[in-house]
Amino acid sequence: MLFLVLQSGAGIIGAAVALDSKYTDVIQQGVTVKGIQLGGLSRAEALLKLQNALPPLPDQNLTISNEERISFINLHELDGSYDYLSSVNEALSYGKTGGALNRLISVLRLKAAPVDLKVSINFSEGKLSEKIKSIQMEWDTPPGDAEIKLVNGSAAIIPEKKGYRLDFEKTLERARQALARGDLAIAAAGQVLEPAVTAADLEEIRILLSEYVTFYDPGDQNRAHNIAVASAAINATLLKPGEIFSLNQKLGPRLAETGYLKAPVYIGGHLAQDIGGGVCQVATTLYNAVLLADLAIVERHPHPKPVAYVPIGLDATIAGDYYDLKFMNNLSSPVYLSSTAEGGKLTVRIFGAVKKEGCSVRITSESTAIDPDIVTYHDDTLPEGETRIKHLGKAGYKAWVYRELIVDNQVVSKTLISSDYYESEDRVIVTGKKAKENPPGDEDK
Repeated sequence: MLFLVLQSGAGIIGAAVALDSKYTDVIQQGVTVKGIQLGGLSRAEALLKLQNALPPLPDQNLTISNEERISFINLHELDGSYDYLSSVNEALSYGKTGGALNRLISVLRLKAAPVDLKVSINFSEGKLSEKIKSIQMEWDTPPGDAEIKLVNGSAAIIPEKKGYRLDFEKTLERARQALARGDLAIAAAGQVLEPAVTAADLEEIRILLSEYVTFYDPGDQNRAHNIAVASAAINATLLKPGEIFSLNQKLGPRLAETGYLKAPVYIGGHLAQDIGGGVCQVATTLYNAVLLADLAIVERHPHPKPVAYVPIGLDATIAGDYYDLKFMNNLSSPVYLSSTAEGGKLTVRIFGAVKKEGCSVRITSESTAIDPDIVTYHDDTLPEGETRIKHLGKAGYKAWVYRELIVDNQVVSKTLISSDYYESEDRVIVTGKKAKENPPGDEDK
């Protein structure tokens, strides 16, 4: 019995070896490419048959998709063409790998289950990369946080939106491999970007705690642009209980690279053109909304001189990383900041979950003017006794700001919030020192 088994096994292996030697350079029966029979043909014969049987690459697309998006790349835009030789080599490899017995098994399987191969596609690597990059630019979208907006006097929640980031390298590699296999569809590689604030986070925040509005000149385009950029940066901010908000941290550096333009700013107590002018109006408007919401001010700095868009003492400035506006959510529930800048109107609203019935906050300011100093200069080019005003000067101010807590229309407390000094500008007068000349013929006799 053992002898018969060994003899049978030897016979199978012998058959495999004989079959292998006979068909080493011939495609096995049962292998087709795009439905074209290539069994029994040599590499050269199969290549010629494919070239004659298949027309040039038709007008087809490579499809790239995910669950929500789909894009198409026309193969002609990639200089696409059939790669006949690679397809023939792949066909030739069937039944030619592994040991003799494994090769025989592969041949027998082909008889039971023939294989139809796709035609590999040649393409321009550079053009494929450009097309994938273009799709990435089209598909990449940042997430959108849920927002609260005031609609007909009530807080309405605008749902969040998920973002997406295409993985360029992985998607490019998938496209390469698909075209090499003759496949014309791939799933894009990428990542869904989750928003930081969802509608669920805002579900309890339905009450308008405060609102403050300032106005600006939309015709001053650079300044209006900066206000809009800074306003958008603080919009849709959710602040948890005990969390401290930093305007400098939220805005980041005010640079041309981050979207800011040159506009008037205070430098050394005087107005000058610099990147980011107008951002302080956003700081000021936010500061007043925070005061009205009765949140805790952690850090605030006044301008060196009064600004035109709020009463004296109610302004706030930020500069570099050394002057900041910070406040803390001292409530037991989250608060939400909303900021819009449109048509010369800047509005900051603060929403919360709880507001005591019958209670409100009123912010008042008091100020005392400080007359400017008078500075006199002598000018030898002006006639003696003649005076001219070179600069009118501006008054300075001492300002006090108070928070009044009102319950049932009665002021129950009045708390000093800040005491600020605003510099005056000297009044400059020039007096003449040039001696008067006597007219001709009027000399002393």
